Amino acid sequence: MVTAIETDIAALSRAGATNLEKLTALKFLGHWVGDVHQPLHVSFQDDKGGNDILEEGPCAENLHAVWDTCIIQRKLGTNIRRIATDLRGAVTAAQRTQWTSTGAKDWANESFAITTAEDVEYCVKTTTDCRYEEDNATYDPDEVKKVVTVDEAYMARHLPTIKQRLTQAGVRLGALLNRALNGP
Repeated sequence: MVTAIETDIAALSRAGATNLEKLTALKFLGHWVGDVHQPLHVSFQDDKGGNDILEEGPCAENLHAVWDTCIIQRKLGTNIRRIATDLRGAVTAAQRTQWTSTGAKDWANESFAITTAEDVEYCVKTTTDCRYEEDNATYDPDEVKKVVTVDEAYMARHLPTIKQRLTQAGVRLGALLNRALNGP
């Protein structure tokens, strides 16, 4: 995602790029910036970013879907325009400055730190690493899948993080587009 963001920004900024090249870069850029801010998109390949970790609770899918859609829809709703307006209205100038002073690699590292935080329950922290289970470093497709209980408390605990990541993604995408299309 980091490389893709850089590639698409370069395509948007390039004076000789065709309209089709710019349109394609624009479409993908929004996708990549959103993805790099969704914590489980920056995780381990063996369990497919939490797709192979089951969820027990109201989301009825997997841990990846909990963070991708379930908490958003259950806690913020489905009216995208209202959600965006509310989130944008809460951004301070200081936050905007701080959030736009970093790059895609930093954003990915932020997501990874969230993903591997103990209360997300994605992995088990040991003294040396973050493992699928305490005695199992990686997920093997032949083993029983881990189950995370997602209840109202889990969703309420992570809602502020999800709101922040959505807001950061929007602010950062806007800044990238402004720089790419209008110069520094």
